[in-house]
Amino acid sequence: MGPVHPPSMASVEASMHNSFATNTLLALRLPEVDLLFGDLRHRYDRSSTRSLGTHIAIRAGHCSSGEWTKETFRLLAAICAFSSPFEIALARVGYSRGVVYFTPEPSEPIFRLKSRIARIFANRQLETLETIPRVSMGGGLSPSQTVMLGMALEGRIKQRGALMAVCSELSLMTNDEGQWMTSERFALGETSSRF
Repeated sequence: MGPVHPPSMASVEASMHNSFATNTLLALRLPEVDLLFGDLRHRYDRSSTRSLGTHIAIRAGHCSSGEWTKETFRLLAAICAFSSPFEIALARVGYSRGVVYFTPEPSEPIFRLKSRIARIFANRQLETLETIPRVSMGGGLSPSQTVMLGMALEGRIKQRGALMAVCSELSLMTNDEGQWMTSERFALGETSSRF
């Protein structure tokens, strides 16, 4: 079996435009969190992004708006090349309407990245994201499930201390018929000639 190559730009654009109902999400994925808390997330998360894995949402959108062009990809690659990788600590558990989440600290590098990316889409209608960055651990929960998950997360943090995670890559995720897939990856602090 030969080497596996990422999809070409043309195939990504074609697959994204062929399914008008496809949703997209730019996200900082956090596999370290899945390793330590994946069992709890699997048990409690009922949200539509469960299959995506633990992440920080940077921007959501819809492919049908035609926003994913070669120029958009070039701009995203340039922004990511200009943005250095950064480390966050996950120690504070938050709650909001059936959602349990970690608040990443510091949040400034996330806000900077979101702000730079928002400028690319300034002339297009934006979907509102929460203003405070979150690492969702469970969504669509009943009050008792919210309490149980929160207590379990706080207990693990108390035992082992804050979880440190490195954000080194921005992923463009696409959702087709409920399944999230990685369409593109943009390394932070690295220049790419692919676009």
